[in-house]
Amino acid sequence: MSTTCNDKCAETVGGTLERPRYSPGLILQDTDLTAAVDYTRNLNRLLFRSLFGCGVICGLEVSVIKDECGMKVFVAPGVALDASGNAIEVTRKMSMALDKCKIDLASTGTAEVKNLWVLLRNKEKSCAPRGVVCDVDEEDMPTQTTRVQSCAEVTIVADLPKCMCGYSSNFPDLSDSHAAVLIGNKELTLPQTEKCEAGCGCGGDCGCGDPVLLAWVHKFENGKWGPIHRGIRRFIRPTLLPDPIKDKAP
Repeated sequence: MSTTCNDKCAETVGGTLERPRYSPGLILQDTDLTAAVDYTRNLNRLLFRSLFGCGVICGLEVSVIKDECGMKVFVAPGVALDASGNAIEVTRKMSMALDKCKIDLASTGTAEVKNLWVLLRNKEKSCAPRGVVCDVDEEDMPTQTTRVQSCAEVTIVADLPKCMCGYSSNFPDLSDSHAAVLIGNKELTLPQTEKCEAGCGCGGDCGCGDPVLLAWVHKFENGKWGPIHRGIRRFIRPTLLPDPIKDKAP
């Protein structure tokens, strides 16, 4: 008795990128025009997160100043990529007064806070409203926003989120790191964050918000606060590599 197998030697799977196709005489809808913009945007995000991953590209240095008015945290202009491949641009120096911030101290309770974390997230804002076609009898003309502006949001927290773009992916043990030496604690072990759900950064429903860790703000033994960047944030930068082709004289 013979058995016939119909197993295929090839398989096709659909991708996430989809571009519109126009033709003469075709009546276009708003979704057709939006699809053209989404294709380019999704392509850029796919390439960014695949080629570079997530982290700080340039700038975004954190500084701390404490005076009689309280403590302020500053973030310098710069550019970062989140886990979804979104470019986050900080166009000006940002300032946050900690005495006016409501920081969630869930894990510390009433204990003295000595560690704070500076996070950066990508946000979007709809703007440029414009009137749409309406009946002449309508008194109030309905409007729709016509632009989406990319924004950067900086937050300061006492507890790290369950997943983020920072040291947890590259530095699981910081006992011999720059941060441990700087603080003078060779036994230093930073909080371990949970792993993101499957598909995080690739269209999954993780819900972490793709935060990028910029710095750890620590209260040193002398009572002064200061930021620590190295070994805390993930720094990414494309580098020029030597040409792999080795030419030989004929």
